[in-house]
Amino acid sequence: MNNLPVDQLCELFLQTINQYSALEKSTHTYDVEPKIYLAEIHTIAAIRAHENINITDLAKLQGTSRSAASQAVSRLVKKGFIEKRVSPDTDNEVILSLTEKGEKVSDLHDKQHILLREKLTAILNKYPPETVDILSSLAIDVQKMWKELS
Repeated sequence: MNNLPVDQLCELFLQTINQYSALEKSTHTYDVEPKIYLAEIHTIAAIRAHENINITDLAKLQGTSRSAASQAVSRLVKKGFIEKRVSPDTDNEVILSLTEKGEKVSDLHDKQHILLREKLTAILNKYPPETVDILSSLAIDVQKMWKELS
């Protein structure tokens, strides 16, 4: 582990989380109004990837509470990026879909993901091939620890 003490590794990890958190809290225009936050864009992307998803499943997918997912959905409905509809399967379930504006944002975000994937691939190519597997296992283990602590 390059002889990094655990405290130093934790510090680097925290800095990485904080940098990503700041990015998520910044607005992205994508030439649409109103402005939209990265966390909202990720909700839009999740809805697009999971056609006719309901709020409960969206919350599970994003690792948030049902309440947090519901609030995010309400904001995105008000902003005109998603719409709620009654499920064709049951009258007591609401399903989510993107509006035309939401589709546009999702398309632009997909293009950004391609660029980001290229940049991350370039970084990961500097390391042994098993690095991705190791990082994935580490992330899973850390998430388990956080769940146990909460």
